[in-house]
Amino acid sequence: MSILRMIIAGISGIFVIIALIILLANHKKGKEAYSEYREFLNKDDCTLKDYIHIGLMLNSKIDLYKYMPEMLAGEIRKYNTSVKNKIIELYGIKYSDFYSEVHNAEKWLYSLLCFMLCSVFSLAIALNNGDISTCLILLGAAVIGAVGLPFLSDHELNSKIEKRRMSIQLEFPDFVNTLILLVNAGMTIPKAWEKITSESKKNTPLYNELNFCLAEINAGKSEAVAYEEFGRRCKVKEIVKFVSVIILNLRKGGSEVVPALKAQANECWEMRKATAKRLGEKASSKLMLPMGIMLVGIMLITVLPAILSLMSM
Repeated sequence: MSILRMIIAGISGIFVIIALIILLANHKKGKEAYSEYREFLNKDDCTLKDYIHIGLMLNSKIDLYKYMPEMLAGEIRKYNTSVKNKIIELYGIKYSDFYSEVHNAEKWLYSLLCFMLCSVFSLAIALNNGDISTCLILLGAAVIGAVGLPFLSDHELNSKIEKRRMSIQLEFPDFVNTLILLVNAGMTIPKAWEKITSESKKNTPLYNELNFCLAEINAGKSEAVAYEEFGRRCKVKEIVKFVSVIILNLRKGGSEVVPALKAQANECWEMRKATAKRLGEKASSKLMLPMGIMLVGIMLITVLPAILSLMSM
């Protein structure tokens, strides 16, 4: 074994040992200290739920801002604020601190696992007299991935937010139509809102927000404020317009609320059509790859016999 290969194997081995020490040192204590976190979470909220206690321990022990220049620390804080706003939209301000802590812990785990796995592969290749350049690439990936991979988990929040907003956009027109029917039948908007949410058994982002809004009103919050906060939490333009119509009706009264709500219902249906169209475009783009594979297969089946017959001549 050459000296360079021994050095690479030694560095890789040190990286693996460091990662294992960190994992083992935080596993037992973390499991005891954060057992309630694992019970509360599900796989949709946290992919690495069974090992999240390790990340939570690292999150509580290490303050990265201490080791950063002030300017860089300020930029990272701004970035983390934007991430926190996304978490607030997904889980609400009440649980935002909890899910922010879990999200940061998951980032620690992604970083540590990337660091360890790349180092293990680099060590295995070096010990089996593999390509030195591959070992160096893997060591570089261990360091770069440990720093960069956590930011990819932040990107996952964007896809979750997009799915949440699409779900709200698809369901909201039905809610508005039912609300208009009940208001036309003589119910007030708050009573109609309460009837729809109490009779629905759906556990979707929209109905969770509707129920939360109703719970705030029952707890004593002003209806106008509760509806306004509902619109802000949904972050859908048509819902914000719908809420403004309701608030205007609450403040001024009048018989024009039903025509205004019908106009909003038309806008909501247009929104639903646009959302369904986007979903259809995404589905068709996803079909391109399997269709391309099928086309290649058909071409091989068609052309290969001719090629083989020519080769045999």
